[in-house]
Amino acid sequence: MPTGDDEEEIEYGKLYVFTPESESKEVADSLQQRTPGDIWPNWSEGVPTKLRRKVGSPAFFKDGVSYEYREYYETVELEWNLSRKLFVLRDNYNLLPSHKHRSQWSGVYRIFCPETTIDRFCGKDPTGTLYLGRAGNGGRNWSILRTRLMAIANKEHHATSHWFGFPNHVQEKFPWNSLAVEWAFTGQRMDHKGEPQHAAILAETWLLASYNDSYGEYPPLNQKG
Repeated sequence: MPTGDDEEEIEYGKLYVFTPESESKEVADSLQQRTPGDIWPNWSEGVPTKLRRKVGSPAFFKDGVSYEYREYYETVELEWNLSRKLFVLRDNYNLLPSHKHRSQWSGVYRIFCPETTIDRFCGKDPTGTLYLGRAGNGGRNWSILRTRLMAIANKEHHATSHWFGFPNHVQEKFPWNSLAVEWAFTGQRMDHKGEPQHAAILAETWLLASYNDSYGEYPPLNQKG
């Protein structure tokens, strides 16, 4: 029966270096089986629900151990909620994410025009996506996903400011009552140091990157002039 004497003790004052080669072959093989490769959907096939890419962990020092650069797979999975029309949300806040449960504070959201195909620089977007964003990645309770969606529905967010005031070309092409939003909770993820981070940041970054890779540009309302 193994005892504590069988385990290698860390000698304090000595520098330990962790390298990719330090992992056992069994661990490496099991990781490879669970991560078969990149998953980077084209938006012409629909709104992504799972993305995976190989990323690099920079070298760092923690708890007396020096960790060298290594590569690993990172995965983002999104469960999009039932979409809601913006004009409906404006009068029905009960349909929004809860402000009482932390699990619903952070996430990503998509403003779009249902059943609408939008011409893009490289192709056509059948998802009708107009804007991609995130919320709840800070420590302030007023910036959670619920309050962000409330601002969007009330035309107080920059993405929906085009529908405030006098009629314009944007309103003519995409009438306010045709706009909808859907969101996905993201919670937290562990970074390369094993420290918790808001997953919404990575989720939004990858959604925008995959959209740009699909069409050669970002969604219309994500463009910066």
